[in-house]
Formats: sequence, structure tokens, C-alpha cells
Amino acid sequence: MLTRRRSRIGAAAALLALAACQGAAPATPPSTPTTGVAASASPQAPSDPNLWTRIQPAAIEQPFGFMTVHVDAYGNPVTMCAPCHPAVDTTMTGVASGPGGLVAVGWIFQGFHGEAWHSTDGSTWSLDGQLAEDSVLQAVAADASRYVAVGLDGQGGTAWSSADGVTWQQTASHEAFAASPLRLTAVASWNGGFVIAGYEGTEFGSGRAAFWLSSDGLTWQRAPDSDAFADARPAAVTAGGPGLVAVGTAGPADAPRPAVVWTSADGLHWRRVAASPTFTGARMRTVASVPGIGLVAAGEDLSGDQGVVWTSSTGAVWKRGTVTAYHGSVGIQVRMYAALAGGPGAVVVGTATEGIQYGAAVAWTSKDGLTWTQQPAGVEFADGELTGLTAARSRLYAVGDRGAPDVYVATVWTSPPAWSR
Repeated sequence: MLTRRRSRIGAAAALLALAACQGAAPATPPSTPTTGVAASASPQAPSDPNLWTRIQPAAIEQPFGFMTVHVDAYGNPVTMCAPCHPAVDTTMTGVASGPGGLVAVGWIFQGFHGEAWHSTDGSTWSLDGQLAEDSVLQAVAADASRYVAVGLDGQGGTAWSSADGVTWQQTASHEAFAASPLRLTAVASWNGGFVIAGYEGTEFGSGRAAFWLSSDGLTWQRAPDSDAFADARPAAVTAGGPGLVAVGTAGPADAPRPAVVWTSADGLHWRRVAASPTFTGARMRTVASVPGIGLVAAGEDLSGDQGVVWTSSTGAVWKRGTVTAYHGSVGIQVRMYAALAGGPGAVVVGTATEGIQYGAAVAWTSKDGLTWTQQPAGVEFADGELTGLTAARSRLYAVGDRGAPDVYVATVWTSPPAWSR
């Protein structure tokens, strides 16, 4: 059984590598998904208007079909039917608002096929078809003209673009992503173009930070290598500070070391912020620029027991904040995956889990970026994991999946009204 509460693209890459070593990939889903959208597309009505809302599962198209489970003693294939049960497991890992509406990206677990969904109203989500086998889409960003999605293609990196959020094309600058193994983990719109963050190497081996710049989201230039990239993996990038700020963690996933921050004025030349006690014992997974607060970064301590947050006005000097303990049972593992301006000031979403499977989605808010409070939640957060966040239509939209440990179904949540800033 797949373990879900993890470093998301790294775990996918590790599983792809394992499948390759074993000479067999996971079962491949049907090549042409059929619709899973029902007539009713309204969100699930919460009992409290201050709670987040989960979009009804029937309003998010899933790749259904027939999947062979095994062959019986007589040589006959035994299948389970869909839509009685999902034939595949899906997750969303990133979401952005752009010229064609909302776009979410992620992947199908069986066979590892990158996926994209789009929505014009935030309530009904259509599936746009899948990428080739052994691919993962990890993140997406948008400006006024297009969307850019990035992720993994076998053991290499891949970037895709779309003008409408429906039709996608792989970028032509393959030489910019020629290194292998290569992981593209984050993308942001900036200065009329886009910036990608990632690393050369593997999750559990050596890794070296890498960045790419594009003026149009179609062709890419890799930043020159630098000593600032040694033994570190960026997890997120955003506009801020002198121009751009990226955050991540030093060391491999199974022996992580303190959080790392980089800044750049032009997207090609990056400076690594000097090590500081404020980074000790914690990792950074996300960063956002929040009006009235500055830069907000979030992650968790290296044991995974407690969320950790930071703020900075310039990206060069950081102050560590406090997060209220998770309101649940003891032995909880916390992951803070995505940050954004919203609510009373800033919002971070993630998950809190018991062991490796069971848990609940979590949202935290802060007025100043330093003191954070867990938001109340009802059944809409049960068995959920929030990994991506964007703003549109006066609300925040969070994406992820829910249903562990039995199935993993790509899911969308919306914030209470007027949370968008």
C-alpha cells in the first residue's frame, strides 16, 4: 500500500525508480477517461459558514473504467467495475488561477500519469486527459496569458504550457532540462515570465539546487551552477525580496538538515542566505509574499511533530513564529504544504496524520505571520490532505486528495467567503 503522508514529488520519483529497477511499472489506467461529473456541482454545504467547504466528489471528473484485479483459476480476468469504485487513485498537488479559470495538476498513481483539471466556476472540474506513463505534474503557476506546469518525466524534468488551461503542450526547450535525474518542484510567475525551482539528483541521494528562467513560459534558460546550490533542494519559489525568493531544505529526505533560503534579483544569479539559528531543526516547504506582512514561509520541525513558520521583509533575515499545537490526539505528524495571502492576513494549509495513513486536512491563519492559529474544521477535512492553494472569486481554493487508506481521490476545497486578498 502506498504511504501518502510524505514528500510528494520525491516519493513519486522514488517509486518510479523502484518500478524501473524491478522491471515492471504499476498497472496502467484506461487511456481515455470517462466523465465522473454528475448534474449537481454545488459544494458540500457546511453546517458552519466559517468552515471550509469540500466540493462534491461527483463534481470533480475522475478517470473511471474497468481495471483487471486478477485472473481466476480458469484463466478468466476478474475485474471491478467503475464508477462503483474508482479504477485508479488520483491526487492534486498544485493549483493556479489564470486566463481560463482555475487549473489543478497532479497525477494518477497507477502507472504514474500526470494529470490536469480545469474549472471555470470553481465548482465543476473537468479532466483534460493524461500525460504519458512515468510522469508526474507537481506544481502550476499562471499569469494573464498562460499556465505553466512542471514535474517529472521518467527520471528527468518536464514543463508544460497552456493558454486556456485545457490544451497543453510540452515546452520545446528540452535541452534546458537535459540533466538526469532531475526534479522540477515549483514554478512561479514573475516579471512577465516564469521561474522554475528544482534540483539535480534524487530525493534520498545527493541533490543540487537548480533554477530556470523563461520570458514567455515556452522556452527556458537554466541558471548557471553555483556554490550556493550545493547539497540542497528547493521546495517553493515566489516573487519577493530583491526579486525572487526560494526556500527548501539541505540534505537528503531521510536525513534532512536545516532550512535553506535563496534570493535572486534576475532569476539567473542566486544567493544563498547565510545559515542562521532560526533555520535550525526545521524544513521549509512553502513561501508566499503577503501584503502587509512580507514574506511568509512554513514547514515543520525535522521530527515532523510541529509546524514551523517564518517571516521576512527582504528574504535575507528571517524571524521564526509560533504555531498552535494540532487540536487532536497525541502522536500527530504535521505537514505545512502551501502558504498564501488570505483570511485575516495569511493562510497555510497542510495535513496532520497519525502514523502514515490516517489523518485530516488542516488550515492555519495569522494576522502578522508570526502567531498562527489552527482553524476550526468539520467532516469536510476528514481523511484529507491539502497540498496546493490559490485565490479566485473572493475565496481561496485548496487542492489535494482524500480517502486514505482505501482510495486516494483528487479533491478540491473552498475557504469561507471573502478570504481572498
